[in-house]
Amino acid sequence: MIIGRILNNVHIDITTYIIILLSFLAGYFELVFLTILLIVVHELGHYISGFFLGLNVSEVRIFMFGGVTKLDECLNVSIFREIIMLLMGPIAQTLFMFIIYKLYLLGYVGLYTYEKLAFINKVLLSFNLMPILPLDGGKLLNNILDLFLSYNNSHLLTIAISIVTLPVLFIFDYKIFTIIILLFLILNIVDEIIIHKFRLNKLLLERKLNNISFKRVININNIREVKRNCSFNIKRNGMNIDEKTFYKNFFLLPST
Repeated sequence: MIIGRILNNVHIDITTYIIILLSFLAGYFELVFLTILLIVVHELGHYISGFFLGLNVSEVRIFMFGGVTKLDECLNVSIFREIIMLLMGPIAQTLFMFIIYKLYLLGYVGLYTYEKLAFINKVLLSFNLMPILPLDGGKLLNNILDLFLSYNNSHLLTIAISIVTLPVLFIFDYKIFTIIILLFLILNIVDEIIIHKFRLNKLLLERKLNNISFKRVININNIREVKRNCSFNIKRNGMNIDEKTFYKNFFLLPST
């Protein structure tokens, strides 16, 4: 069952096929193949863990420089489940390299292939765990900050850290690839900045429409202090009102 779902939901981007063809013609096929292999293992770690955690993973798309595992979940999904799913990508990649290392010791994998895989693994892990959105490191940072800060402020701080961290990318030797990836990340950060003002409304709208509530309740003075995975009481007109009353009297849906 899960194998069938994986096959249906994993898609290789057309640009990846083009790069595979070019690498074959240029004599770099093994390097590209091993890179894609590690990316697939990494994304399967996300996918399989998401499946067992009860998260709805809509698609896994494989690119040459990384993969994207998309969740079809509301913004009020459990922070801890999302953190576990994010961690399982690097963990799966590390476990795979441990198996390769054991196969190398047993003589089933050659020294050249093992060293190349180990190098690619180190680069991919170092890159992917950087605290930059939309990388796993950036998403992990955002989720961890959600545990302590308001939903609004955690996203703003994650964006700021992402921007400050961007120049660190130049520690990698492949300057042309670094510039391409840098441009890709900048575009994604710009998207995060654009959608920021809509995120809180979407979070609250999901709670209102789906009647979502949480055991933990916090007291806030301003709606921008709302936190993920917490219900709230808010001051309005000199009184403390609960979240459901707030939706009923103050948070109105736009007329259709």
